[in-house]
Amino acid sequence: MNNLQEKVIRAMVEMYGFYSIEELSEMTEISVSSIKHSLNEIAGQIEEYGAKLLRVPRKGICMVATDQERESIVEQLDSYANSNPESFFYRKNYILDILFHFPADYTIQLFSEELCISRKIVQKDLDEIRKYLDKFHLKLIKRKNKGIKIYGHEFDFRQAIVDIRNKKYWKHAYIDKLPKDLDYRISKRAFTFFSDYYSEENIMKVQEYLARSEQELGVVFVDISFCRLTEYLLLSQSRIKEGKKITNTADRKMTRLDEAYQKAAKRILDQMFPDEEDMELEYQFLAAKIFVAKTCEADHQIMDDEWLELAEDYVFIVLQAMQKENTLHQKELEEQIAAFLRKVKIKHDYMLVEWDDLHKDIQQQLHSIYAVSLAYAIRLEEELGFVLTQDEIAWMTLLIHQAAIMGGSNKQGIFVTATDPYTSQYEAMKIENAAENLEIVKIVHFHEYDPEKSKGKLVISTVPLKQKKDNEIEITKHVSQLDLNKISSYIAEYEKKKQNQKVMDTVRKTFREELIVTDVAVFTKREAIQEASNLLIRQGCLTEDVTDKVFDLEEKRPTTIGSQIAMVHVYKESVKESGIAILRMKYPTRWSETSKVKLVFFLAINYEESKEILLLFKSLYSLIDNEEIMEEILEAEGSEKIYEILMKEIG
Repeated sequence: MNNLQEKVIRAMVEMYGFYSIEELSEMTEISVSSIKHSLNEIAGQIEEYGAKLLRVPRKGICMVATDQERESIVEQLDSYANSNPESFFYRKNYILDILFHFPADYTIQLFSEELCISRKIVQKDLDEIRKYLDKFHLKLIKRKNKGIKIYGHEFDFRQAIVDIRNKKYWKHAYIDKLPKDLDYRISKRAFTFFSDYYSEENIMKVQEYLARSEQELGVVFVDISFCRLTEYLLLSQSRIKEGKKITNTADRKMTRLDEAYQKAAKRILDQMFPDEEDMELEYQFLAAKIFVAKTCEADHQIMDDEWLELAEDYVFIVLQAMQKENTLHQKELEEQIAAFLRKVKIKHDYMLVEWDDLHKDIQQQLHSIYAVSLAYAIRLEEELGFVLTQDEIAWMTLLIHQAAIMGGSNKQGIFVTATDPYTSQYEAMKIENAAENLEIVKIVHFHEYDPEKSKGKLVISTVPLKQKKDNEIEITKHVSQLDLNKISSYIAEYEKKKQNQKVMDTVRKTFREELIVTDVAVFTKREAIQEASNLLIRQGCLTEDVTDKVFDLEEKRPTTIGSQIAMVHVYKESVKESGIAILRMKYPTRWSETSKVKLVFFLAINYEESKEILLLFKSLYSLIDNEEIMEEILEAEGSEKIYEILMKEIG
């Protein structure tokens, strides 16, 4: 593989459907002739992962690959980039390693000489690194005659170091022989990763401290939370030994946590540092990380009326839009959302950077519910005072979906999992959809699993069991497409339900032919937002250009909903008359680090009554939930045809 091929394949992975080599050339800034010359080699590399590159005359090229295959390709591309001195990924890791761990007076000239690149490239790299560090509240400063330095607070340094190491050293060659008493939630992959930095003795001690805290708190952390708490404690241990202790709150709102979490954090750190003094802030930050960690148990009910009222309003609108207003477990759902919002508030107050990429899967599987959950998230954000992340909206989407679905047949199976009940049910739903002859009727957590009682039944295990039986299928901890293929040779399509709804004239008028534009030649997200904003101004929907406002929101939380669609929105302020601009781009446009967009819905809404908002969301949910209609819109000849499709669907 070379840099050209890596760049082209990376662009292909992010694109769906057919596109021309000319479009690929404009997206990658690589000449058409160079791409054509390398296309056979690129096709061969793609096929190594089970994917295929189709080439159809007069239609273009298309990568045919499952999401799992696309992830495997990206992992290989990242591995190549991280070991290639000509790659930005390599240079970024090199520069950050120096600045974090060897804070000498490194200058642009010195980096230029060591990396064998021009000062101009180093300067460009530093600009990108500065943006990357912003999300960790760290500042990259160039000091005159003293070189470059990163400024910030200790807790933020730890968050950034964890993220950088995860992206750089997530290895494929695993340590086969694991310690005898290693916790089952620490996989070969995670243990191999930890072993690059920490001794086996320290890893084993830290997992023991965490396990005791689980007993004291009466909870069991899900696998990913257990691993991240382990990683945080191991890094904290090495940083504190270097004299790098958390000494101030860095203007954080240090909301008081339940006493049990404070005690658990103190007990762990006192065991790790029996002679260390002035550890109060270390206790508090660890307590916050433990509090927001996901557990195998359902969230406890929350009795705070303010949180419950906020959750009730949100759940009501989303379920109504889905036409699931009679959901049996709605009250329980409202309590779950309320408890989750409290955790989100704590996470924001302590500025915890937590991620799990849940939104990627949810956008793929539940994109219509995610779209409505995203569109009405502004109601929550107004009260919370900050923007929710994609993963936070994805989690609420998962909870809402689980409350709305219904059971089925009597066929039996056991699903053994070490995650929280909501994710367990969601993963079981994916298995059910994949297996025509199997319905998961019991969710079994690892601590409830009894091999004797499972005799004669098919057991699907997501964690390593002590003694594997003949009737057990071991799959990965987070159900992937490959896992589904083990259970069933095909994925059953979701049954399409026709949405018979009566849309008010005021809502129907938000879709206008004058607000639809096709073949928009833009290459950045900001340009797309600017085009839509200008269009809405010309049609009398907006009183002013909202590009900066909307772009700032997008940078905090992209509004992609999967399937190359973005749902940008602005409410009330600057909106003169409600309208939805629809932009179909000529080329897929990068919308976030992990997604590109071909179709943009820009919602400018000034409705005051919740009934009007509800009807709008119902129409959007119905539209986006219909994959055939969305495909027609993507393939339609022009704005007139798209408008006809919309009016026929909306009714």
